Amino acid sequence: MYHKEKRLGNLELAAFCDQIASIVASGIPTYEGISILMEDAADEDTKLILNSIYQPLSTGCPFHEALAQSGVFPPYAVHMIEVGEMSGKLEEVLTALKDYYKREENIRSGVRSAVTYPLIIIGVMIAVIFVMILKVIPVFQQIYSELGMGLSGFALIMMKLSSHLNQYLAVIIVLLALLFATIFFLFRSDTGRHLFQKKRLSMMIAAEHFANCMALTLSSGLDTDQGLDLALKLVDNPYMEKRIRHCKKDCEFGKSFSAALHDADIFDKIYASRITIAAKTGTMDQMLHTVCNEYEDAIDAQISHFLSILEPALNIILSVIIGLILIAFLFPLVGIMTSIG
Repeated sequence: MYHKEKRLGNLELAAFCDQIASIVASGIPTYEGISILMEDAADEDTKLILNSIYQPLSTGCPFHEALAQSGVFPPYAVHMIEVGEMSGKLEEVLTALKDYYKREENIRSGVRSAVTYPLIIIGVMIAVIFVMILKVIPVFQQIYSELGMGLSGFALIMMKLSSHLNQYLAVIIVLLALLFATIFFLFRSDTGRHLFQKKRLSMMIAAEHFANCMALTLSSGLDTDQGLDLALKLVDNPYMEKRIRHCKKDCEFGKSFSAALHDADIFDKIYASRITIAAKTGTMDQMLHTVCNEYEDAIDAQISHFLSILEPALNIILSVIIGLILIAFLFPLVGIMTSIG
């Protein structure tokens, strides 16, 4: 087994599935195709991964087992490729997996942007405000002291705040570092998952994952029970997992898959009638693929909407705070200069 620090990323998996799908479509045996890819490998690490797949294949090992032995492919991809080999639909499964991992990367990138960009803006905003309070306000304080003039109201509050911040700067830096560490830990921990994954966006992402998984499994020849088992392993959201288990239990008690989906509240109500019709016409996999695409579009739209509101809101907050600071200190100074003049 080839030992890599982590499994292949979404884009790497998509590229691999695309290449193997082309090889299968051309009629070349997979072990020969892997040998060709080894010769054209862009770097040594890729060559080692391909070699770890080629060695078992050359001894007659099935393709999915060779992928599992390499240790860099997720169980979902390995299992779906096994289904493709058994059903004679390996090319179709590989193409579907390529689309699946591309879609997953698009959603991951969108969510990462939605989280990272606001954090950067907030960090810059905090830094600017700290510079104003720590460096700019003491200059005004010195000017007013030399003029023998006292301050009142908001200006006096900011002056005292500046004095305290300068006095306890080291403590404040430590507290801020602890705050950011706590937020990071919260996002990574089970507590954080349960806190954030009930939100609308997280539930939409989980529903998209479920629809994509079920569309792929049903189109590959698996039944709904097998698809639900795979979805439980794939969907990383405790609230959606609970709904999927509810759906699976209803199916086991004889309820139709479309009715179980509706009762488990996995998808939005607007899809209920469409899924019911698809079940009657035998086009459930196509409908689930359509639902997946519509959820992806809705997720992109929600992220874009969130960013379009957040950016100007943060800019307005920053401008108001800086404006208040400058007005509080400049207006009295302008009054003094006017009286002198």
